[in-house]
Amino acid sequence: MERQSTEHEHVNNTTMSSARYRKPYSASSTVRSSQPDPPTNTRDESRIRVKEVGEHPILAVLRNVILVIVLNFLLSYYITSTFFWNYDFRLLRRRYISFVVLKLLHKANVPVLTKTVLLHLHAVPESSPIFASTFFTFTFPRIFSDATLALYNGSDPTLPIYVGLNGSVYDVSDNSRTYGPAGPYNHFAGRDAARAFVTGCFTTDLTHDLRGLDPVVAETDIAGWKAFFANSARYWYVGDVIHLPITGPPPGECQRPKWHGS
Repeated sequence: MERQSTEHEHVNNTTMSSARYRKPYSASSTVRSSQPDPPTNTRDESRIRVKEVGEHPILAVLRNVILVIVLNFLLSYYITSTFFWNYDFRLLRRRYISFVVLKLLHKANVPVLTKTVLLHLHAVPESSPIFASTFFTFTFPRIFSDATLALYNGSDPTLPIYVGLNGSVYDVSDNSRTYGPAGPYNHFAGRDAARAFVTGCFTTDLTHDLRGLDPVVAETDIAGWKAFFANSARYWYVGDVIHLPITGPPPGECQRPKWHGS
């Protein structure tokens, strides 16, 4: 009996000793082991999915279009020193953009613009006498008299330069070298010299009086000049001039060779 009890005690001591040095049981390991292992290709599939979402066809086309446009600008500047292959556009001119903005505001029934707005649009300089009051009313087409049109002859640097042609008025300020005070065609600025456009006489025919001229020739020449001003990238139509009734005899006959505009 003593031997059996001794062996029993030895077995218990051995069991307790092994339990004492056994690694502690971890509950988290059971939790992790209870969850299935993720597939090995999940990360690769997510990368492919993200790539497919990012490569939208519209974005790809837009990127390519922008790249082509930028390359075109750079090639044009390298060859012609301009970004538009030496082409001239009205929309590249700040004064014309301001003029278009004013036209749009007029069409949107915004007839009265403050001086601050006009200055912000760079439409009229601050020192311009056009600001007779705090408010300036813009209308299109603008209506001029002979007296008001004469103010736009280039002598006042704060005003644009206008040229009249058989009742129509065009802005020629972007070519001040030609129509400005020192320009060869300054005699056309600030007046309607339709007769001189037909005859080429710059001293005696600086008037809108077409009496005595061949009506067919005069109409054809004036139509050609109006098309020239209307289609030019530097000039644009701004309004009309209303003349006083013509009195007195017509100008004398003048024989001059035909000339071309600038």
